[in-house]
Amino acid sequence: MPPFMANESFYESEDSFTLQHMDSVSIGSLLLFSITFLLGLPGNGLVIWVVALKMKRTVNTVWFLHLAVADFVCCLSLPFSIVHLALHQQWPFGWFFCKIIPSAIIFNMFASVFLLTTISIDRCLVVMKPVWCQNHRTVRFASVVCGVTWFLAFIMCFPAFFYPTAISNVIYSDLPDYFLFGNYSGNLPISNDSMAMPFYDELPSVLVSITVTRSIFGFLLPFGIMTACYVLIALKMLRNQFAKSRVKALRVILLVIATFFLCWAPYHVIGVLYLLANPSTALYETLALWNHVSTALAYANSCINPLLYVFVGKKFREKARQTVQGILEGAFSEEGTCSTAFSQERSKSTVDHDIDVSAL
Repeated sequence: MPPFMANESFYESEDSFTLQHMDSVSIGSLLLFSITFLLGLPGNGLVIWVVALKMKRTVNTVWFLHLAVADFVCCLSLPFSIVHLALHQQWPFGWFFCKIIPSAIIFNMFASVFLLTTISIDRCLVVMKPVWCQNHRTVRFASVVCGVTWFLAFIMCFPAFFYPTAISNVIYSDLPDYFLFGNYSGNLPISNDSMAMPFYDELPSVLVSITVTRSIFGFLLPFGIMTACYVLIALKMLRNQFAKSRVKALRVILLVIATFFLCWAPYHVIGVLYLLANPSTALYETLALWNHVSTALAYANSCINPLLYVFVGKKFREKARQTVQGILEGAFSEEGTCSTAFSQERSKSTVDHDIDVSAL
């Protein structure tokens, strides 16, 4: 969506534009956006309803409640992205929503990523430092950590809110998706009635700051922390004498890491490459073509999280006959994590096979 719009043409789609004129990549992105919305909204809403109203408050439920809220809000913003892409990057919702929607999306994006990182650290501490967890891992502490996480996410969304104002005198006829969800794409022809501001003399420094900051704190650092935590957990699990539970735990660990990487790596890689590519090259056109796909994959993470952190690793067939509340209570149970790990520390034995790997 453009940072600023002062022309009625931005509020109307081209009469000649139809779905048939869209390339297959854009259609695929629209489908992925739609699937994410249709599955992610009720999925995260269900988690919020059950965890907030039907379950006892524990450390695990605090993590997943906040994660579900962040992902739920991300999914709520999807209709704006779908309409924007369907109208061939025309933004019909006005200037106010042009500032609010990107800020809300990026705010919840960072909140979701930071919470996923927090969950991985918590899982690692439960396995590696069970005695400390038994004494300090409380619901109140988890709530404070979540509050800090939301505050950090709020700080990270500042550029998305203030940057459009900084260049409000520039009128764009095409949308850089970067300002919608972080990726800078598309040619940006400038029409300026009040001043002649050379776009490429002003914008790159801001884009570089936004892109580098977002890539480091939104992907590289979280991915590094998550990988380190789950590698430590995997090494601990490998010493477990129970082969069945060991394989099960490693499968969940690999799935968590792979899902995060596949959803977020393309989005950040394309954002960085945009800063390096010359607008007149084929590379730039290719990046513009696949930008929507990378954004859709990043959104898809909000749809996958409920399944990944609730159902994966559980004996789903055995739980199928239970109520939804029963399934979620089993997934968020504290008994298989901290208490089991505490007993292991006292006996100085390896990780017991009863650890609830679904909480990973």
